[in-house]
Amino acid sequence: MTQTAAPVVPAPSGTMRDRVPAQALLEQVLLRQAASRPRTSVERLVGRDPIDPEARPWFAGATGERAVAARLAGLPAGWTVLHSLPVGRNGADIDHLVVGPGGVFTVHTEHHVDASVWVAGRTVLMNGSSGPVVQKAEAEARRIDRVVGGVLADPPAVRPVVAVVGATRMRVTRSPRTVTVLRAEQLRRFLRGQPERLSAAEVRALVARFEDPATWLPTVEAGPELLLAFSSLSREVRAAARIRAGWVLGLLGLTAAGSTAIVLPGLLSLLSGS
Repeated sequence: MTQTAAPVVPAPSGTMRDRVPAQALLEQVLLRQAASRPRTSVERLVGRDPIDPEARPWFAGATGERAVAARLAGLPAGWTVLHSLPVGRNGADIDHLVVGPGGVFTVHTEHHVDASVWVAGRTVLMNGSSGPVVQKAEAEARRIDRVVGGVLADPPAVRPVVAVVGATRMRVTRSPRTVTVLRAEQLRRFLRGQPERLSAAEVRALVARFEDPATWLPTVEAGPELLLAFSSLSREVRAAARIRAGWVLGLLGLTAAGSTAIVLPGLLSLLSGS
């Protein structure tokens, strides 16, 4: 996912295993939230969404990447997964890099809640809107191909995967030639079902290169406060959603009693932030 560039410094210690899922997006979410106006007590009372509109796309992306990471965490021994690997001067990263007996895979996350997804070759429509999803996945795999080629004498091609989170309908009429597009729920089974392409020694050599921070652009280590802040924000979002649901139920009761004319306009104004 292409992002706003942020100042970075070389990580003083550790390996790329220390990168947390969606780290680059978490940083962008919290950066934008820090500059946003806090909710008023009334807005909290009615359950107004705490996510600033500027941060909303980043929050959705981070939520999707972390959902995919949770799926990948269930891979068996012999597989290694790294997250949020910085590859572009403009802040671009590889969402997930997976290495195991079945080969090397880049996993690009698309998070679209309740979306209808249609795939026909290189065309991917999300609720009727197209984007360069396949092209982005191919570009990410090519970046990793160059690294693999520097480690193995006869490397297998890196295989790009697009994992879709949250879609209610997904239809693949014709699969892209080089990219696998699937639901996030199918990802682990897909990887485990791959024929063996790498020996244990080749996997170890690749993991050593991928774990080395020198392989990637300089970045900042994630401190525990990053995850704590995002977890706190996520709890606020869930709590606000529950409050809004409670108000909806209450309004339904008022509607039945014919008493919404006074309270409904003001409440809708608060919930929409106007």
